[in-house]
Amino acid sequence: MKNQYRVTKYDPSLRDATGAFAGCDWTSRSDVGSIFNGGTLSEAVYLNVENSYLSVMKSFLDEARIESMELTGFERRDAPADGFLDGANLSVAKSLDFARIALREEVWGKLVLPGKAYVHFGHDYYMYIGVPSKCEQSIAIASKLGLFVERFRSPYLRQQLFRAVTR
Repeated sequence: MKNQYRVTKYDPSLRDATGAFAGCDWTSRSDVGSIFNGGTLSEAVYLNVENSYLSVMKSFLDEARIESMELTGFERRDAPADGFLDGANLSVAKSLDFARIALREEVWGKLVLPGKAYVHFGHDYYMYIGVPSKCEQSIAIASKLGLFVERFRSPYLRQQLFRAVTR
C-alpha cells in the first residue's frame, strides 16, 4: 500500500533525529487539567482536537470510498465494550465511534479492510492511516484543522504480519 500516513497534532519540525517528538505537549485525555506550555488543558480543547482527528479519519475513508472496516485485535480496559467485538464489520460511523474511545485509551484495536485500507491508533495520540489513494483533500482538511499528515507506515502493520506468520 503506497498511501500510508501518520496523523498527529505534533509539528514535525519539533522531532529529534530519531523522529521522536521533542516538544512538550499533552498525549492523552488523562492530561486534561494539567499544564502545558503555560496553559491548562481543558476538556473543551481536548474535545476539539479529538473531533479534528475523527473528522480527518472520516475524510480519508470517504475520499478513499471506504464504506466499512473490520475491527481486529480488539482489547478493552475496564470500559464497556459498547457492542464492539473482535472481527466485527463496522460501518464508517461505527468505526468513528470506535476511534473516539481508542483515542481516549479506553480500548485498542485495528480497523482494517484487508489489502485496501487501515486505521491504527498508537500511544501518545498517534493515528496511522493507509488508503488506496493519495487523498489530497483529506490532507488539506487535516492541515486546516491544525493536524499534521506525514508519509509513514504504521508500526502496527508489523504486528499484523508477525501474527499471520506465527499462526
